[in-house]
Amino acid sequence: MIDDIYIFDNIIDSKAQKHIQDIFFNRVKYNFLPDVTSPDNKQQRPAFKHSINVKTDDLSDWHFDMCKVIDAACDKINFKRKDILQGRSFLQLPLNLKDKRIDAPHVDSDVDHMVVLYYVNDSDGDTVIYENKFEGYDKVPTFDKLKEKKRITPKSGRVLLFNGKHWHTSCQPEHNVRCVVNYNVV
Repeated sequence: MIDDIYIFDNIIDSKAQKHIQDIFFNRVKYNFLPDVTSPDNKQQRPAFKHSINVKTDDLSDWHFDMCKVIDAACDKINFKRKDILQGRSFLQLPLNLKDKRIDAPHVDSDVDHMVVLYYVNDSDGDTVIYENKFEGYDKVPTFDKLKEKKRITPKSGRVLLFNGKHWHTSCQPEHNVRCVVNYNVV
């Protein structure tokens, strides 16, 4: 599995970027999440989620549009994907938070995988990747033990690829809507 962090701007042309913006801002049906950071609603950071079904006969209408992005990004690093574990989109609205702490770090899956994160629009709400890697759910690092490795600002048409074993998180947007499409591939 890769261990570098790769960032590619304009992985698809502007026409395709606008098409994806139209999909994820006008066509997709989202479900409300009381807290995007964790199921126990500790940080109270609401968001909207759209699951992109990749493992059923009920395949999302938008999956094949996103496969073009995934394949273009994987080709850039000569990564031959064998499978897609999951795909989903998150839409976060700007919040005026009293608690300015960063969102709770997480890993998307406990199996080896690569995260392919596509930024649908320009926004604040950086993605933060930590040097710390997942070692088991009984060894979740506390905020003071995390060491930041890279911070990436959302930009329309930008793709971020990194080893999914790295703890990572997003920052809540304060000024713009933040929309990303997140795939986990092996």
